[in-house]
Amino acid sequence: MFKSSLRRDVVLVVLVKVAILITIKNVWFDAPSIPENGSVRVADHLLDSRGSNPEGGPR
Repeated sequence: MFKSSLRRDVVLVVLVKVAILITIKNVWFDAPSIPENGSVRVADHLLDSRGSNPEGGPR
């Protein structure tokens, strides 16, 4: 009897956790966040010919 009860409890906890994770995903991650002119900004950053890093270089 103990094993059956434990199995049922574990399955119930896993199902509740999956339901919570799906709810969180649907609420906070409903659409991708694509910035305006994202590819242009990335290209400008990668192809920038300045010799120094604006943050002051590597640490």
